Amino acid sequence: MRGIERRRGGGSLASMGSGLAFVALCLGACAPSRGAAYEIAFAAALRAEGAGRFAEATAKYDLAASAATRQRDRDQARWDAAEMDVRASSFADALVRLDVIAADPASEHQAEAAYHAAQLRIAHADAESAWRDMEKVPRRFPSHGVAYVAIRRLVAHADEGGPREGLAEIRSLDRDLQTTGLAQLLAFLQAEHVEALGDDSEARDSYVRIADRWPYPFGGFFDEALWRASLIDERLGRDKEAIDDLERMVKERETTTIVGTYERPKYVPAMLRIGALYRDKLHDRGKARAAFHRLYADFANSTARDDALWLEASLWREDGDATMACRRLGTLVHDFPDSRYVPCAICDCAGLERPAKSSAPLECRPYIRKQTQSPSSPSSSSSSSSASSSSSNSSSS
Repeated sequence: MRGIERRRGGGSLASMGSGLAFVALCLGACAPSRGAAYEIAFAAALRAEGAGRFAEATAKYDLAASAATRQRDRDQARWDAAEMDVRASSFADALVRLDVIAADPASEHQAEAAYHAAQLRIAHADAESAWRDMEKVPRRFPSHGVAYVAIRRLVAHADEGGPREGLAEIRSLDRDLQTTGLAQLLAFLQAEHVEALGDDSEARDSYVRIADRWPYPFGGFFDEALWRASLIDERLGRDKEAIDDLERMVKERETTTIVGTYERPKYVPAMLRIGALYRDKLHDRGKARAAFHRLYADFANSTARDDALWLEASLWREDGDATMACRRLGTLVHDFPDSRYVPCAICDCAGLERPAKSSAPLECRPYIRKQTQSPSSPSSSSSSSSASSSSSNSSSS
């Protein structure tokens, strides 16, 4: 029986080997035919590039481009040759190559070439005309990734003259691009600049319009727009509206049970702000406790879950319910034995003991006691006062 089993196993392995050989043969047959001359020249160019011999690499990439039998290979070799000129600081030669590629509608690198040519001219040639070239990039290639980069560069350049100049640049771009995929970015940049100019009411409405027009999950600025709107609402004393903005964001939260995550950077800071706004501005301590507990219960992978339990327990204690406070702190010690709050919890609740393998601090730090009096917005220090950058706060324990 064993001999038969071995022969059967051997036959199976042999069949598997034959199958793999057949697959390899098929894959080889499907590989593109680039031509020996191209392969040799391209390999030589890569060796020269790796050794830092950029002038030699440029010549070899040119040779590969002339020997290429496929348009795509020729296009890539031309692009690589231009890159070698840049690395060799031969900017004039690089610009000649990039201009040729930028004028070729068949090139996969056309948009990139136009952008990089403008960028090179800004740095090393006629900056004034180069900025006009940069203006053309998002208008010529609105669906290409470089359009987003070009817009941010153009706005940053205009901002050097102040936010009004930046806003004028955005509106000029928006007139030509409002029907493209760039409209969302331009709307957000416009709202940022309106806020920077001090018109909080209009900026808040602009952020909300962005969330309305480009909702989750397709809106790239949905979370950020609602976050900014909530900060302005809080600044204007509209605390319930600020909470509503944040709840609208968190309501879209999704979970996954297999792989990956749908968590977004603003979800946890939003929950902390909801709790703090209820506690400090609306003085609704029940809803504040509920918000902090939601963070602990619903955000299983958050590093702020122990913070949430500590803040909730502090409210229970301040409201005279030491039993419930210690129940929450007991959960904290059990679930997060290494948390910085562990020694404080043990001090506050006589029945709690330090876990055997805890690496938490041995003493309760004084600053933790002060943390129960945290400001109304744990993330308010990241206010969107800057019109050119997006805040992305995270809370960690």
